[in-house]
Amino acid sequence: MAQTMKAGKEVLAALKARGIGCVIKPAPREVELSLLPGAKPAEARELLYKALNGLEPRFSVFLRGLPACFMPDAWDHALYSKKPGRSYVRFAACGRCSLAALCPGLEKGGAFDGPARRLLAPVLPAPAELVLELTKKCNLNCRLCFSSNSPETLPLAALKRALKEARALGVRSVRFTGGEPFMSPSLLPLLKEARHLGFYTLVNTNAALDDAALFKKAAPLMDNVLVSLQAPGPAEEKAATGADFKVKLANMRVLRNGVPVFRLGTVASKSFIRGFGRWRALAVKLEADIWELYRPMPDGRGAARSGDFDLGPADLKKLSRLAAETEKSGLKTLIANPAPLCLVPQAERKNLLGAAFDDGHTRLVLDPRGFYKPSYYIEENLGASLKAAWDSPYRRRLVSFDWLPARCRGCRWLLKCLGGSRALARAASGTYFAGDPWL
Repeated sequence: MAQTMKAGKEVLAALKARGIGCVIKPAPREVELSLLPGAKPAEARELLYKALNGLEPRFSVFLRGLPACFMPDAWDHALYSKKPGRSYVRFAACGRCSLAALCPGLEKGGAFDGPARRLLAPVLPAPAELVLELTKKCNLNCRLCFSSNSPETLPLAALKRALKEARALGVRSVRFTGGEPFMSPSLLPLLKEARHLGFYTLVNTNAALDDAALFKKAAPLMDNVLVSLQAPGPAEEKAATGADFKVKLANMRVLRNGVPVFRLGTVASKSFIRGFGRWRALAVKLEADIWELYRPMPDGRGAARSGDFDLGPADLKKLSRLAAETEKSGLKTLIANPAPLCLVPQAERKNLLGAAFDDGHTRLVLDPRGFYKPSYYIEENLGASLKAAWDSPYRRRLVSFDWLPARCRGCRWLLKCLGGSRALARAASGTYFAGDPWL
């Protein structure tokens, strides 16, 4: 313990010497980083990123007093708000920033209102990720799926044009999903095209098609794969999805061995929480890099889930505890879709991703019907152009937070929580622009 404390003091002293303040709060597992008076922003930024990356696996890290545009790749860590009695100015790039509705601008006469302004870049002027829903068709019949099994699909040429537009806008990642994307003849050609264009490639799959050769061909073209894990054994798998468990396990081994990042994803239910140990044992056996747990979302008609999938805040608290315990055993476990972070202890909040990957915050989905939409569950037609969809008034309203209660808009966790789920807000109240029912 004495050696750990000594090492910690040495790290703090090194950061201070480079103009970076660091406050550690051990009990809630939080760290706040800031710039000290007289610090040189250009020199400090690189060290701030390194410190954040080193601390984030074990702590919730905040960047106090730094506008998000100073470290746009860490926008969700920013604690930046208007100070009483201070004046603020905006500059041209503010109009392209996704956080413009929350940010007061630059403090007049502050550290960034001068030469350091050249260091600033708007947050998410384009999506970080493009999601291509290649098909609505699926080989399974899951009780919890939102997909409609409808026949729409886009021609390969149109999907390639979407990739090129995304790359021109600076999008870094592309995700292929469905339905079941391995049922689309476009998947392999698109993975090759995405590789050629320099994208980071992700695929969501149930891994249940009886075609091992197809998975072997696709694996070298993928950087990251997410496989749905909805049952811990053959009988449960048959009942939950209709899949052949042996086929699924064999394909998962192919993907585990052939794809750099192998993730598992499980939609939570009451029975899942009760029998959590069996699922966890399987996730460990499959050597998952990350196990993602999901709050149940509305079905394909926008209705809230019922029965086994009708979870409440108490269930989320249990799930959060289970995720924290699992991570201690070496398996990184996250609650990866929207849920209000205020429901769980602060020490567990680093294991919740909030709504970052939903509701139009960081990515858009190209529907097989030919239009972009904010997420899988929000079928609002934002148009056929990725740039126009991203800049659309509807998406900007969706991520503006003006529909949140005042206590949420002023919460220091807002950029991590992002207000919970828009899809579940609509299921509960009839509109996307309302509070999450769990708030």
